[in-house]
Amino acid sequence: MQKTRFVKDLKEGEPVRDLFLVANKALLTSNAGKPYLTLQLRDRTGQIEGRVWDRAEEIGKRFDRDDVVEVSGTAIAYQGRVQLKVHDVRREEGGAKDLSEYLPVTRKGIEPLWKTLQGYIAGVNDKDLARLLAAVFPDPPETDVARRFRQAPGGKTMHHDYIGGLLEHTVSVAGICLMLSAHYEGVNADLLLAGALLHDVGKVHELSYEGAFDYTDEGRLLGHLYMGTEYVGRVCAALPGFPPEKTMLLKHIVLSHHGELEYGSPKRPKTLEAILLHHVENMDAKATAFNDAIAELREGARWTDYQRMFERYLFSGKFPKETAEGP
Repeated sequence: MQKTRFVKDLKEGEPVRDLFLVANKALLTSNAGKPYLTLQLRDRTGQIEGRVWDRAEEIGKRFDRDDVVEVSGTAIAYQGRVQLKVHDVRREEGGAKDLSEYLPVTRKGIEPLWKTLQGYIAGVNDKDLARLLAAVFPDPPETDVARRFRQAPGGKTMHHDYIGGLLEHTVSVAGICLMLSAHYEGVNADLLLAGALLHDVGKVHELSYEGAFDYTDEGRLLGHLYMGTEYVGRVCAALPGFPPEKTMLLKHIVLSHHGELEYGSPKRPKTLEAILLHHVENMDAKATAFNDAIAELREGARWTDYQRMFERYLFSGKFPKETAEGP
């Protein structure tokens, strides 16, 4: 079966029979004691909740999380959002040949972003840092880390949660840091740029993205700040003559980039480069999350749904058009 309709196109009242990726599934029990199945179904345009009320246990045995399935049902409105009342689910035989239909991908293009990243590296004057960056991000991307870095999302749900999101976020942060290094006195521009390019490298192994995005066991137990810091330390140690002080300063940038202890940073930023990187990284993540939330507004809406990242509703900034008579 070929996929023909996407989540963003589903309208209330329409029958649905198409392919989706199972991002999550759970068998629950209603207040009346009847089992029902809740599903998170997704494709490259978004995610929709589905519920199976009849034959839930039987249907739930047919497929697992990360399977591509054929879903039959009806689009209904529930609490202001469209969800699926699912009648039947069957696993697609042979799975999906191309997961790009089911996972969102950066709109900026992986190859253009990679080219920009390589341009940043080419502008690094510090020979030690240039060697390090070339080792982490070889061109062509022939190492496992480089290949995964190009594909990884920037997060599971909070920001840049699409294939290539990590690369997009990193390139954006690096570009802003370059501007700031020319604006503020006392900034080591090469160190700040290297920190910007390396700060989230631990995410290549913190997240799994061969199917629905999730955390790996290592990611849940250790986290990308620790994993990235350890990785940077190993690469620096493998480079002959790499100065220990530069290793220390880079590791501090990576380890402290969440800024505060309560946000997961084992250390708070204590150098100018680390302070700047923390604020830029946080700003880019939140600006992107804001724009993504606004892009998902229902037609005619001016306020988003409650946004967990911001712990508030967000306003689109759009006001009703003035009438001919004026306000």
